[in-house]
Amino acid sequence: MKLRLTLTLVLLALGGGCSTVSKMDLGRIVTSGRDGWQLPEQVIAALELKPGDQVAEIGAGSGYWLPWLAAAVGSDGRVYAVEVDDELVAKLKQRVKREALDNVVVVRGQFEDPALPDGEIDVAITSLTYHHIEGRPDYFRRLQVDLSAGGRVVHLDDRHDVPPPFRWLQTSGHWTVPEAMREEMGEAGYQRIQAFDFLPMQSFQILVPKGSVASASPAQEEGQ
Repeated sequence: MKLRLTLTLVLLALGGGCSTVSKMDLGRIVTSGRDGWQLPEQVIAALELKPGDQVAEIGAGSGYWLPWLAAAVGSDGRVYAVEVDDELVAKLKQRVKREALDNVVVVRGQFEDPALPDGEIDVAITSLTYHHIEGRPDYFRRLQVDLSAGGRVVHLDDRHDVPPPFRWLQTSGHWTVPEAMREEMGEAGYQRIQAFDFLPMQSFQILVPKGSVASASPAQEEGQ
């Protein structure tokens, strides 16, 4: 991974005029790795989370987003870290304890159901997870039961059209065409209300159930 990152940075320097490069924080890639292309502060700001919100990350993995989400919802909020793998669940629990993330609850989800409390989730987010979920329309149709009245679903997933050398930072085949995601979510009963284009290698889409309170808000699109 270090060699791949080093080579990528060299090519970044040579191709500094590329629009993908312009979206990255190159210095932060060197010092903090993922933060330099994931741009967590900008993502959290775009989500407009409020103190007291209840958020679920589906496919929490190593827990990258947990500190950011936990800070955004505050001590009165709650973050559910959902994983289906027992080893990852154990590691997430260790991280939550080690970092004293007292408003984070680790959930052992199921492949067909995230096992979240019905009607309470204000934001359900997936990051680099959407393409792993099988039967996505059925899965996200089921998720509607867990959303609050104004609940939103957020997807951050690698784009298919990232040019080399940046594609080297992706796992081959682990991406989703944004329009295909929109169509699948439409089949599941959602409509897209926002899309952001500031991430260099990922699409960023926000969707809500059709006919929900949140669906009455005007859509805000940034080119995706």
